[in-house]
Amino acid sequence: MYSGIWLPLVTPFRSNKVDVDALQKLTERYARTGISGFVVLGTTGEAALLSEIERVTVLQAVTDVVANWLPVLVGVSGLDTRDVVREMQRLEHWDIAGFLAAAPAYLCPNQEGLMWHFERIARATQRHVVLYDVPHRTGVQIETETVARLCELDNVVAIKACAAQRYESVGQLNIDMLCGTDSAFLKCLDAGGVGGILASAHVFGDLLIEVQTFAQTGQRQAAQALFEQLRPLIDLLFSTPNPSSIKALLALDGDISDEVRMPITPVTSEQRERLIQTKGDLDRVMETTLGKAGNFAS
Repeated sequence: MYSGIWLPLVTPFRSNKVDVDALQKLTERYARTGISGFVVLGTTGEAALLSEIERVTVLQAVTDVVANWLPVLVGVSGLDTRDVVREMQRLEHWDIAGFLAAAPAYLCPNQEGLMWHFERIARATQRHVVLYDVPHRTGVQIETETVARLCELDNVVAIKACAAQRYESVGQLNIDMLCGTDSAFLKCLDAGGVGGILASAHVFGDLLIEVQTFAQTGQRQAAQALFEQLRPLIDLLFSTPNPSSIKALLALDGDISDEVRMPITPVTSEQRERLIQTKGDLDRVMETTLGKAGNFAS
């Protein structure tokens, strides 16, 4: 079962090159935090802005650290399904759990076209396929009926669901629903979700784990109270193009450079100051809830 908090890992850069050393140190630290697994080469990892060589470099660096430790999902997407399948075949050489597969962006196919797309992807591998329903990026939504049909394929096992209005209907299907919209995490859990692939887990993954524990052990009020303390920072993290704010926060502790790749722009000095202010609030929440300071990957 795909459950718990999965981390869609950032790709650290230094002087416009992948910082392999920083990436591996970050991977090892997060692997010890209680997360369920990693997603590499996703949106938060700026995968669309990586060359083919860089993509392989990132995947090799992460799997070298977490092989036989935590599962790794690899993000795959593209306009042409055939190119996506070819990319999957190249990535099959690594020790990965499966693929996080999005709908083709820009083309806006109908539901039959989406069925064709995901069927080709599922039949191209024996590894797990996690559907990625992210209509605000792709321009098309995977309707609940289409998800239900895709569930009939043996290796389609989970969905990263970003459209909160469909949580209730998708939550009734025979598929593991993972939240893909950080601010809607508790709503997803209430609808039957079993975890999330959440970029904010870079900052407070252990608190998100705590929210889920509260929610799934009948302590809904405690889950709500804790999540409301996290919401202002979640909103701030996604007020800039992802992952610029996350990288800026990690850079405060010296984990990585705050460098992002254009056309994603770094945070402004004003935005950085707001992040620094909210870091103090997070430290107090961490101390109160977990009895430790808010070192993000501790």
